[in-house]
Amino acid sequence: MDVTALENLRLASVLASQFTHRSEAPVIGEVWLRFETLNVNLGVAADWELRIDSEGPGEGYVMEELGSRVDVIAAPDEVPFVRYIGQRLRRLVEEFDDLSGQRMRMAFEFEEGTVIARSWGGDLQIAHA
Repeated sequence: MDVTALENLRLASVLASQFTHRSEAPVIGEVWLRFETLNVNLGVAADWELRIDSEGPGEGYVMEELGSRVDVIAAPDEVPFVRYIGQRLRRLVEEFDDLSGQRMRMAFEFEEGTVIARSWGGDLQIAHA
């Protein structure tokens, strides 16, 4: 995906996949950023590369044998992107691993702040800069 196509687009909404295992606290696994004209999926691939593509969200599902489930929901407020709904993405900066060449980190620079997404140990981590 050409990430420069996202620059100057307004963020309209944010969805998330929420993984819940038995009574443990839910964990965000992926996010979908809905811009004015494009939808973007942000997650971590099996090889731990930070993945960004135009795949839409699927349906939630239950794994009864494991006592787990995955729900696709409107992203809760603790997902940093939510703070920037209605703002334009000014710039998107990608960082790649020197050895593997894999994308490992992205900085989403909005009008009033920056969100950092990174792959860490196979998990998606999202935080304010």
